Amino acid sequence: MVHEENTIVDIKLEKELVFKCNLGLKNLKEIYIDETINPKGELVGPDAARLLGMAILGCLSASFIFCLQKRNLVVDDLDASAEISFGKTEKEHIRVKKINIKITPKTKDPATLKRIKQCISKMKTSEMLFEETCIITGSVREGIHIDVNVEI
Repeated sequence: MVHEENTIVDIKLEKELVFKCNLGLKNLKEIYIDETINPKGELVGPDAARLLGMAILGCLSASFIFCLQKRNLVVDDLDASAEISFGKTEKEHIRVKKINIKITPKTKDPATLKRIKQCISKMKTSEMLFEETCIITGSVREGIHIDVNVEI
């Protein structure tokens, strides 16, 4: 869940606005990011906004489960979704403006239900306890420093 070492991912232009992604994983050789504006047919992969939403959703879901596992508890099932909302800047550039996350754990175990209530209790920062361990959500909320270099 938490990475302590730097990670490198890379992409290569496949065609138009479709990029072949190397995630550096043995069991998942590649995925495609498809930023095609007006696709002619099926998209070959998600766009970057969907991946951002999925990264936040995956990290928060894992952090929630981790909060339960600290007490050796598990849920019977868990469903989660992310609604990604867009808006325009003053210069009319489209940006991700908001991501609404919904996590639905399923259990009938009283001890697990009690721990779920502890994990979702609000802290002084108005974040829920389990959110503290999500590296993606925390990083996005605080802003991530990004250096961009174009080498020719």
